[in-house]
Amino acid sequence: MPTIRKTMMFLGGSLANGGSLIMICAVLATKEWVNSVITCEGSANQTGSVTLEYGLFEGKGKSTFCPNIGVDIKPFKVLESLEHFGPSKSLHITVITCLCLGLLGSICSFGITLYNSFSSPYETYLGPIGVYVCSSVSAIFIFFSIVLFVVNTEVYHLSVEMADNQIGIQSVILSDAKNSVGYSYYLMIPAFFCNLFAIIIVYVYQHANYTQRKEQQRPTEDAPKDILMY
Repeated sequence: MPTIRKTMMFLGGSLANGGSLIMICAVLATKEWVNSVITCEGSANQTGSVTLEYGLFEGKGKSTFCPNIGVDIKPFKVLESLEHFGPSKSLHITVITCLCLGLLGSICSFGITLYNSFSSPYETYLGPIGVYVCSSVSAIFIFFSIVLFVVNTEVYHLSVEMADNQIGIQSVILSDAKNSVGYSYYLMIPAFFCNLFAIIIVYVYQHANYTQRKEQQRPTEDAPKDILMY
């Protein structure tokens, strides 16, 4: 039977991985990723703005005094609003893929830590090594998603390209997008640290267990002489 300390430590790791798992699911499911305000200009120097709110898969928008555009923009699919084989679409697909791989890593790590909480054999890949690998993979891919999404919105102007392809009016010029990220994006940050926390918990347990075994296997020359006489 596993010791109480082992059970508590691995349960703590499973809770951390479970938190990461839930947050990644929320990140993928919710639409509060970006709120973008884009300046639009018509042929007669008429100016207005287009506001987009979108997640990884769907979005919606509206226009304010934007020439040749109605007030409301129909809800749209994000991937369908991006150019085929363009850098924005490629990076967006990469972000989604990284999050899915991060989710898979969190699921595996959650299963391993939960299994070790109530079982004795853990020295194989189903033990700490599995937790280190799966949680590290999850944390790395979440970090990639955090960075790549910012690069896509700020460097490759994801919002402008999406609005331009969605509106499809050549006489209107869209530029100067002001992006503000929502809670869906920020949820990736605690999900990242949850994986690191799971690694730290398991490492602390493994290090303490290794130290205890070492102390129990100390050479007999360290024992007092009066004990060696017997």
